[in-house]
Amino acid sequence: MTVAPGSVFTRLARLTEHPRATVLVRCAGALRTEDVTAAQLLDGCRRTADALRAAGVRRGDKAVVMTRDAYRLVASVYALVSLGAVPVLIEPRAEVRRCLDEIAPDVFIGDPLAHVARRALGWGRGRVRTTLVTGRAFPGRARLLGLLGWGESLPSAVPDGGGPAPDVPEPRPDDLAMIAFTSGSTGQPKGVEYRHATLAGQLATLDAVLRAEPGDVLLSCFLPFAALGPLLGVTTVAPQVDHLAPARTPPGHLVGPLLGHRATLVLGSPAVLALIAGHCVRHGLTLPSVRRVLSFGAPLRPRLVEMLAKVLPPGAEILSVYGATECLPVAAIDADALRVEPPPGHAGTCLGRPLPGVRARVLDADGTGLGEIAVAGPVVSPAYHARPDATDAAKSFADGALWHRTGDLGRLDDDGRLWYLGRTAHLVTGAGFTLTTEDVEAAADTAPGVRRTALVGVGPAGRQRAVLCVEPERGARQEAVVDALRAALGGHPHARSIGTVLFRPRFPTDIRHNSKIDRARLAAYAEGGRR
Repeated sequence: MTVAPGSVFTRLARLTEHPRATVLVRCAGALRTEDVTAAQLLDGCRRTADALRAAGVRRGDKAVVMTRDAYRLVASVYALVSLGAVPVLIEPRAEVRRCLDEIAPDVFIGDPLAHVARRALGWGRGRVRTTLVTGRAFPGRARLLGLLGWGESLPSAVPDGGGPAPDVPEPRPDDLAMIAFTSGSTGQPKGVEYRHATLAGQLATLDAVLRAEPGDVLLSCFLPFAALGPLLGVTTVAPQVDHLAPARTPPGHLVGPLLGHRATLVLGSPAVLALIAGHCVRHGLTLPSVRRVLSFGAPLRPRLVEMLAKVLPPGAEILSVYGATECLPVAAIDADALRVEPPPGHAGTCLGRPLPGVRARVLDADGTGLGEIAVAGPVVSPAYHARPDATDAAKSFADGALWHRTGDLGRLDDDGRLWYLGRTAHLVTGAGFTLTTEDVEAAADTAPGVRRTALVGVGPAGRQRAVLCVEPERGARQEAVVDALRAALGGHPHARSIGTVLFRPRFPTDIRHNSKIDRARLAAYAEGGRR
């Protein structure tokens, strides 16, 4: 058969070239790990595909996959793709029922806890026809699952690798390959469609960001990325992250596997990277094997860069990667370049230049060049699933390309670099002033005693009161923090528009990365609500 260059199927075929090479490491706690070779992973994918086929899963079926185990996630996703079915990735959160009602899945695959939630909360009720359970086998498991009405059990143990790889037919580039839901941090989660061409484009662009070399080991602190790691040709270590609250993961669960497997590449959100760096600083540890750290999910702040630099070897690179579920990745910038002073009128945080093959422009720009960032290129998803209204609002064709409106405010400077100013939905407008969140927060976050800040508007647009919410460092005195904020914002042209400084011990954040601040809840808090 003919396989498109760089497709998922080309990359799966490459795994057969080195059958004994470790491609995935599943972790349990700080020290317990299990290596999975290419042969074992492919054998497990075939066995899982056989079990799915026997359960009635067919080409085109939409299958929710909700498991916390890296091997079972990868085996299930690869097996579904090999059958021509469509994996659906969604976080176990309060809006799951609405999301599943929207996409109408045919299949639900999950560990026992996911099935408890499915039955108790009515996830996919009346729509899911096939249910399958992942998890460890035990005597009487099949009978128990039958009594509970949870469906068949998928193979749970990693096989010996003696069986053949799955038979994977080549799809058309425009065939639907996967649906991944947005985090919902700035609105209701939406199901993003990835075509096979989209996945191929994203994998090629991720190659350019990772720049993996033979022998590299990637510590992936975001579980869904573990499904991409083997396809990128790098041994992928999947630590046991608390997926409902990543920032509450015991740091040893991250640092232990990192040191034990001598990871050379580390990928995680700022909240998780702060756990790693903070643990190492407190315990006098260093990370001598790491040569590149990739931060994503929220802006990378100088204070975290400084903390990481203390534990990384000289010459190690720290990258801030920008993108969204609908277009990932878009741009990347080295931490050293983050210190560059913005050109006049270009405040905010620099995102760097778009990656190879990716184009960016600013739409509906005002007189200062501020507008909404739009992206085109092979990484851009074509549509939201079952949401034509959202697709029409975010997607448009121009100059022979499909452009995605990101919902992010930004500018392009004369050197072609993108500058991030915050979300369009978070613009604060009052009597005689307009404030972007990143413009203010990038400066305020440098104040001593401040862990992070969030600018919110209270009241109707155009008549809002600007409130700067502050999450202080532990033990910091409020009076000293307020003085430090005055100094940090003293030269800011719009600092006088901030009417109130409000302290809160811990900000509400998104469930996916624990790094994006839930500003709607903070604004309600600032108005007097305590939600």
